[in-house]
Amino acid sequence: MKQFILLIFFLFFESIAIAQCPFDSTVTSNPDLSGGNEIQCSNQVIEFMAPAGYESYQWKYKFSTSGNANNFEGETSNTLSIIAGDLGFAYVFVTITEDGCTEDSNEIMFDTWIFQSPAIEHEPNTTLCYGETSIISSAFPGPQNFRWFKDGELVQEGTQDFYEVSEAGSYLLEVSYEQCPEQWLSSGVPVTFDVIGEEVTITELGVELITTENGNNYKWFIDGEEILGENNFSIEPQQTGNYTVEVTFGPPTCLILSEPHFYEVLSLEENEFYKGVFFKNTKAVQGQFILTNTDNKNLEISLYSLNGKLISMINSANSEIPIESAAAKGIYLCKIQSQGYAKWERLLN
Repeated sequence: MKQFILLIFFLFFESIAIAQCPFDSTVTSNPDLSGGNEIQCSNQVIEFMAPAGYESYQWKYKFSTSGNANNFEGETSNTLSIIAGDLGFAYVFVTITEDGCTEDSNEIMFDTWIFQSPAIEHEPNTTLCYGETSIISSAFPGPQNFRWFKDGELVQEGTQDFYEVSEAGSYLLEVSYEQCPEQWLSSGVPVTFDVIGEEVTITELGVELITTENGNNYKWFIDGEEILGENNFSIEPQQTGNYTVEVTFGPPTCLILSEPHFYEVLSLEENEFYKGVFFKNTKAVQGQFILTNTDNKNLEISLYSLNGKLISMINSANSEIPIESAAAKGIYLCKIQSQGYAKWERLLN
């Protein structure tokens, strides 16, 4: 009986020895996934290498040591390159055939770092009045590096986990972690901010002060005191002082105050000088403005667009001076100078 049992064991181990192929099927990897280095970044390219020169190869993977094997379709050479994040976690090996003998290689296991996806924390109200700001920040701790985008353009990058919003646009966050600094994760859904209103400034136009025409309501002040009844985008100041204007935009309602603008009322001498210099029409008629010059003063006349571009310049002492309007429709500024005096008029084409 003992001899029969020994014979069975001998035949069993002999069959195993015969089943093993007489070639080297050892697989290695780059980076080396041995010695506790199995966890990789999701964007890491891993190259697996088997000995070259055999008849056929088929690379395979499975998700547990006893799981079913799946083929990497089309991967039939002695090397295989994959991106770690495409599988996340797997055991990789290759089946090699040579001279009718088929054998599976050793299995190489890898895993990938799993990080929390970022999100943007912000105030519920994403509508700002011009000049206001709002802070958006990373909602979760952990990331080391941050990229902030506005309308798809990078506006800030570094270790600062917040951004100060002052302009309308759609904002997006990308983060990376210490373990994988080159692997950027996106918050995915942008936070969109709107801005109501615009910068409010005051410009002198002859004997008038003007501001933006885009407001809904206006309040004018001199030296901090409201000027009652002045609720248009322009006023004719009656005294020297610091003028400000509060403009209402919206909805939602936004009140935006200008910086002070010092205005000095023309002296009696200046008013007397320009008494005989005035426009017959401040709105273009047949493409012209007519400037009356009753005392035939020598005048230098410059026509500007609202953004300060010089359109034309005329020197004349005629009693009536035609000024050609610009081609584009809109508001223009005309500067009239003579003998050290200057005044401005607003013209509409």
